[in-house]
Amino acid sequence: QMASALDLNPTETLKKIHVARAYNSAHQMLLVDRAAELTKEKPVKLLVVDSLTAHFRAEYVGRGSLAERQQALNTHMHALLRFGDLNNAVILCTNQVAAKPDAFFGDPTRPIGGHIVGHTATYRIYLRKSKAGKRIARLVDSPSLPEAECVITVSEEGIRD
Repeated sequence: QMASALDLNPTETLKKIHVARAYNSAHQMLLVDRAAELTKEKPVKLLVVDSLTAHFRAEYVGRGSLAERQQALNTHMHALLRFGDLNNAVILCTNQVAAKPDAFFGDPTRPIGGHIVGHTATYRIYLRKSKAGKRIARLVDSPSLPEAECVITVSEEGIRD
């Protein structure tokens, strides 16, 4: 529907989208290498990692493995950055948030991944639900833009404000 709304041929558009499911953190990291191999045949201008930290959280459990998890996550994020730089591609990662139970004011949710994710990402946008199918997108971190937010809707026509 989104392709049609933009006057694009849906069949041709879908041919340009490649999907791979990661089954663990090592596989997730390997898929970046596979995407690099794909660039030898076709240009890759957008690489999306859905739930960047999920496999790392599941596999590196407890405080004892925190350093190892952060090192692996750091390696992965820098491989993603390198891919983006070498291919002039946008890297889009979604992430999880967790509630900070001792927060007495402000938003109690914090992104998973700590400083590794926070400092490696160039732009961080926090999405939250609003009323009537709307979402609020808040720019949390940017090298050149101030914090700001806007209301968006995701529909069959794409993202609209």
